[in-house]
Amino acid sequence: MAGEYRFNVLWGVTMNPNYNQTITIYNCFRAADNPESKADIWQKTALHNCFYKSVIRRTEYAQKNPMMDNTYTVRIPVSAHYVPYREWICLSEEERKRYFTCSQNDIVIRGECEADITGSSPDTASQVLARYKPDSFVVTAFSDNTSHLRAKHYRLGG
Repeated sequence: MAGEYRFNVLWGVTMNPNYNQTITIYNCFRAADNPESKADIWQKTALHNCFYKSVIRRTEYAQKNPMMDNTYTVRIPVSAHYVPYREWICLSEEERKRYFTCSQNDIVIRGECEADITGSSPDTASQVLARYKPDSFVVTAFSDNTSHLRAKHYRLGG
């Protein structure tokens, strides 16, 4: 695994007992941000002691066509291994492997995942995402909540 980080204690304070899940985050180094590649490059990192929640809800776009969808929330404790995307893309390939980032269109899978996203079938981003449903999602929202007084974390939603 490219990167694996365990967060057990934060500044001498035991973590929230709800932070008991392992996730695998696939960070996308978008081709548009990479002058050396014409394809997206995916880096996977396993993160332990995270919060993971999936809620199935019924949405009604029209009375005759109710739909079910999942809403996901992940919280990752503050980490020295986190780098904002705009900084992460400036790192060398070797340096990027020591860090993770969080941004929209990244992929999160519940648990430690061995699959790599290669961009070729059967391991395209959409194929890996589909293979691990309902325990996988595309990040559509991110917030850095490390300026809070307590429970500093990065929040991902999808």
